[in-house]
Amino acid sequence: MKSKVAQEDGQGLVEFVLVVPFLLILILGVIDLGKALGYKNDMTSLASQAARIAAVNSCSGCPASGPDRLSTYIKSIAPSELKNGGTDSIPTPISITYSFPNNTNTPPTSGCKGDPVKVTISTDYHWLGFLTGKTAVPGSAVAIASSATMRLETNYDPTSLTNLYTPASPPTPPAGGCPS
Repeated sequence: MKSKVAQEDGQGLVEFVLVVPFLLILILGVIDLGKALGYKNDMTSLASQAARIAAVNSCSGCPASGPDRLSTYIKSIAPSELKNGGTDSIPTPISITYSFPNNTNTPPTSGCKGDPVKVTISTDYHWLGFLTGKTAVPGSAVAIASSATMRLETNYDPTSLTNLYTPASPPTPPAGGCPS
């Protein structure tokens, strides 16, 4: 006959209760990693589309007027969580920036046909946001960004009102204009 002290009834249940929270966090973390990688892929696709449109400076789906029409269009085709933000994982919408990577001269002299145009799309991602809320775990946010670079097929004219985008540092054509 066993004494009451030596009985192990319920030991399995206690071990299960101790291990399950760690397993759930691990499983939910893997799922969240997949979600973050999915958003990264979406942002890469959006950056590529934006770079292509910026390279040709022509877009049939863009709004007819207004500032930064290309960004408006790209945000309109983005998944809703990236477009609007406001969720535990993505509290702020994506931001889109345009630049001319060869634009290192002072004053900048690029924007000619053949020069690269770079589009960068970024936002913050909060890991396990559905468990912790937007700010419950300080430092749980990480910036995710994607960029794409393509060569201009037409000269970029910073004074033109028909431009679909405005780069962070607008270029000025070289003295004498862009080569033909």
